[in-house]
Amino acid sequence: MSYLIAIVIAWFLALLNASALPYVQVLGVTPDLVLIFAVCWAMVRGQDEALFVVPLAGFLRDLNTSDPLGTSVLAMAPVVLLAAAIRLRALDTEFVPTIAVVAGGSLAYGVISMMVLAATGQDIQWLDALLTVTLPGMLVNALFTPILYLPVHWLGHRRREGLQGAGRLTSPL
Repeated sequence: MSYLIAIVIAWFLALLNASALPYVQVLGVTPDLVLIFAVCWAMVRGQDEALFVVPLAGFLRDLNTSDPLGTSVLAMAPVVLLAAAIRLRALDTEFVPTIAVVAGGSLAYGVISMMVLAATGQDIQWLDALLTVTLPGMLVNALFTPILYLPVHWLGHRRREGLQGAGRLTSPL
């Protein structure tokens, strides 16, 4: 059931990214709600679900952009690794590490996306793209993280409560 919820949310956010969010610009960039959702899901729900949800979110994002199909899937791949690395450390909160992974994932997404576009023959102004799109995108995505983190965290909390009540989870996360 959680995968179905993730698919519906990612699809909705991909449509929102393509339709309405281009009109919402902060620091000259549009927040990438699909990337933020993928990071939040990976941080709250764990690596097992992230291995399915992150590539799916990237694929759904690609269906709504003019980028080559698979660009977002490839560019979002570091999100799974960053989330897994951060989750290895025992921290009292998931929120601050989630913001860090959103920022790091945004940087990786921007660089990998530019590499793919350069490999397909498009002219990329690397310094200009880094300074005007990728770096502001890191900040904007980090600022928009609470909007998606809170509902995903709530869904994860509800799931953990259900597993505890059913006796399938012995210790709280």
